[in-house]
Amino acid sequence: MSTALEQSHQTRNMKNQKGKVLCKKCKSNQIVANKRGYSFRKMFNSLLITIIICFALAIFFPSLDNVEGPGNLNIIGFILFYIGFPVAIIRGFIGRSDIVNGCMNCGNKWIAGGK
Repeated sequence: MSTALEQSHQTRNMKNQKGKVLCKKCKSNQIVANKRGYSFRKMFNSLLITIIICFALAIFFPSLDNVEGPGNLNIIGFILFYIGFPVAIIRGFIGRSDIVNGCMNCGNKWIAGGK
């Protein structure tokens, strides 16, 4: 019963607002839309995962430390420098042009068009 009442209240508010965007947290209409930009969090997470994989390879396969790769790097160093860093940098660019709405009242942020 209460969900039907909430839904009718939400549709009534939407009709009254006539297409205005409201904050989902505080219901304020002071909303700013910006592009997301470069994601350092995604970059550092990718780099951290690569470093963890390299340490796991060094611990579980110690024979990989003795194999010389290009530029006098062993296999683990090759994975980290030639594969890990470029992948981490490129991963930071993923989603940089997404629009992010931000509330000027409470600071809540959400992706535009998402539910």
